[in-house]
Amino acid sequence: MNRPVIYADFDGVLNAFPDDKIQRRGGVGHTGWLKPDDPRAILYSEERAFQLTGNRIVNVPVGHFRIHWSRELANAIHALAVDGVAEVNWLTTWQPYCDRILDPVLGWDYTLEHTIQWYDPVTGEGRLTGKFEQICSRLRFERRQNDPSPLIWLDDEECHAVARARLEELRPAAPVLMVRPDERIGVSRRQWSLIQDFISHPRTYALVTLDEEPTIRRHTGHCGL
Repeated sequence: MNRPVIYADFDGVLNAFPDDKIQRRGGVGHTGWLKPDDPRAILYSEERAFQLTGNRIVNVPVGHFRIHWSRELANAIHALAVDGVAEVNWLTTWQPYCDRILDPVLGWDYTLEHTIQWYDPVTGEGRLTGKFEQICSRLRFERRQNDPSPLIWLDDEECHAVARARLEELRPAAPVLMVRPDERIGVSRRQWSLIQDFISHPRTYALVTLDEEPTIRRHTGHCGL
C-alpha cells in the first residue's frame, strides 16, 4: 500500500480557539484555579491537549487574524512530509495564503506541502461543497491505482457521521481516517496518536473510520478565516 495522503484544515485543527480566560492564565496545563467539576479542566489538561506555544497575529488582505497553534504538533506533521512518510495537503479556507503566510509562520517548507485549490477566493464558489468534493475526487483517483494510498482527513467541521456514510458508499480502495478535533484545542494528543497508528497500520482499520473528540460542541458559523 502506498504512503498515506493527509488533507488538513487549519482553523480548529492546527489553529485552535482556546477559552480566552484559560489562555490568559497560562493555557494548557494551568487550570488549577478551575472548580473540580469544570469540564475545561479535562479539556485543557496536558494529557488531552498540546500546549499552544505559537501565538501570532497574521495580516491578510481580508483582515487581521490571531492564530494559536502547537509547535510540537505542527513540527510533527511537517516531519511526515520531510521524511516522506506521508503526502501532506492543505484543504482550508486559508487556501490563498498557505504558501506565503501559513507555511512561513509554522516553519514549514512550502515545497513539501501542496495546497488544494478547492474554491474560488474571489467569488467564493465552491466553499460550501468543495472540500468534500475534493476528498471524493481523491478516493475515485485511488480506486484507479494499483497501489492505493490510505487517506487521512483532518477537519473540525466537515468530518462527521453523514460525511462518513457518503464516503463509505464510494467503497474506497484503501482505508480512510476522518479526524474531527475540538476547535478549542485542535488535534488532541489522543488523536495524534491515532493518526500515527493509522499511518503505520492502515490495513487494521475499517474502510472508513471517524474519530470525533468527545468534547466537540456546536459553534455558530465558521471559526477563523
